[in-house]
Order: sequence, then C-alpha cells, then structure tokens
Amino acid sequence: MTASAVHYYFPGRQALLDALVIDGFESLASSLWASYHEAEEATPDERWVAVCRAHRAWALSRPSEYLLLYGHDGLAARHANSQAAQAMSKVTSVLFTMMKDAVASGYVDAERTEALTPPQLRAQLSDWRRQTDSIADLPVGALAACMIGFAELHGAITLELIGHVPPQLTDNAALFDLRMTHIATSLHPRDPSDG
Repeated sequence: MTASAVHYYFPGRQALLDALVIDGFESLASSLWASYHEAEEATPDERWVAVCRAHRAWALSRPSEYLLLYGHDGLAARHANSQAAQAMSKVTSVLFTMMKDAVASGYVDAERTEALTPPQLRAQLSDWRRQTDSIADLPVGALAACMIGFAELHGAITLELIGHVPPQLTDNAALFDLRMTHIATSLHPRDPSDG
C-alpha cells in the first residue's frame, strides 16, 4: 500500500491513530486475559508476575505499537475517541481484577496503603471509584495500589524499550521480575511481630 492509499481508508491522521490504538489495546488485552486465565491456580502474587511478563512480552514484540499506546499520540486517541478509551479499559480491567483477587485472598493491606495516601489524593480516588462501576468494590487503598503497580509496570517496560536500563544490567527479564515481585510483596499485610 502506498502512503497516499491510506487516506482512502482513513479521513485523516487522527482517525488512523485511533484505529491503531484500538487494535493495539484489543490485542494487548487478549494477551493479558489469556495469561491471567493460564495462571488461575497460582497465588495472587504469582498471577501478577505472570500477567506482567505477558505485558512485557507483548511490548517487546511490538515496541512501536506499545509506545504509541502509552505515548502522546495514544493519549490523544483515548481522550478523543470513546472506542479507544473502551479498548484501554479492557487492559486495565485485568489489573483491577487481579487486585480484587489479591484483596479477597488477604494479599493486600489496603488499609495501610490508604493510610499512607495523602488526603487530597484519597478524596480523588474515592471520587473516581464512585464514578466508575468497574472499580466500585475496590477499597481506596487497593485502588491506590493499582496506580502504583500500573506506574511501576509501565515505567519498567518503557525504560527497557527506550534503552534507559544501565548497560551493565543485561538480564532485563530478571530485573523486571524483581521489580514486579517487589511491588506485590510490598502490599502484603505486615506481621505485627515485625514492629
């Protein structure tokens, strides 16, 4: 296909980006849900790491597409196009589902995370929860933990994709697993005997 032929199918640049973003999020969501179901018998921590690995694998196999989804152009598509926002919600729903599983299994101390959350942010998280049916049953602390995990996940992947991991650290998979495991275990309830 020639560059000019694209305009036959899409009226402009933003329409093309919207289509690419929707397709990308749909593909990523399918991959993440498949990984989630494969890890059904695992602990919540193990399932989190498995799904994060699937997210990283998808990104590494489609770096340009991943950077489009989570870069500036993808943001424009999500704000301007309800289908793009809906496609992204299929990805984030995996994260929220894993958090609900972890809270129900006692793997997350949502009260401790909520207590550490500044009041203004806590109020914003509460408002978001009230306005969004899919997260209405998540405690505010668990929702804050989702945002921490989401930022850590995308930060780790993006740094790797754009080449900002120190060159001495060649085992990117092990570093990634360490970061994702650290996120999961940092949310565990603390043993009272630890002080």
